[in-house]
Amino acid sequence: MVHGSGALDRDETVFSNKPFREIAEGLAARGIATLRYDKRTFVYRQPVATMDDETILDALSAISVAHRYSKRVYLLGHSLGAMLAPHIAERAKGQLAGVVMMAAPARDLETVVREQLDFLLPSGASPAYKEQQLENIRQRSPHYLQPQGQTATAQRLTLPLLILQGERDYQVSMQDFHLWQQVLKDKKNVVCRSYPSLNHLFITGEGKSNPMEYQIEGHVASYVIDDIATFVNQQEKSTH
Repeated sequence: MVHGSGALDRDETVFSNKPFREIAEGLAARGIATLRYDKRTFVYRQPVATMDDETILDALSAISVAHRYSKRVYLLGHSLGAMLAPHIAERAKGQLAGVVMMAAPARDLETVVREQLDFLLPSGASPAYKEQQLENIRQRSPHYLQPQGQTATAQRLTLPLLILQGERDYQVSMQDFHLWQQVLKDKKNVVCRSYPSLNHLFITGEGKSNPMEYQIEGHVASYVIDDIATFVNQQEKSTH
């Protein structure tokens, strides 16, 4: 299970919400084991310079560890982890049986962050102010805003893919989901599913989502976990 951006623990804790723990417990109840770990930036509290250092190398190590216990390993990525999932899968060199991408940016992160700023900032915010927010990200984490080419990588994959999206998500919008649908429409091993009432954490809510919503304790929708388990089980049945 590969986290989103930021210094996140193995539960992917956001205030009172622990989406990775809930997904792991839900999958365990459905007979599927998971491997979770704290992000390097959470453990060491030091900045990193590349996506390899922040996410990809540790994900590849986790896949290798999981492979010792089962030859049928699936990668589940959320947000940044989902965006990088195609690259991780390609570099895993045959160690994966499938990939689940939750709230995956299909566009480069600079475009996604600009859209977030337009959503969050007052309508009167000046272009200069928005550019300053982007510059702050460049100074802290320059690798975030570099194009990653994730859609082209996903097109090269032959693995089964499950792409999930909350329709109330303002951080990664339905525009990204529709782009995934478009670029992967000719691949038969791709399932795309969106959920009208869910936000970026796949927690139910009403109206427009916003950062304050994350401070309210909620729970990952059980039907999302059902869909992940069904995807995995269907792949397993097809191999027997």
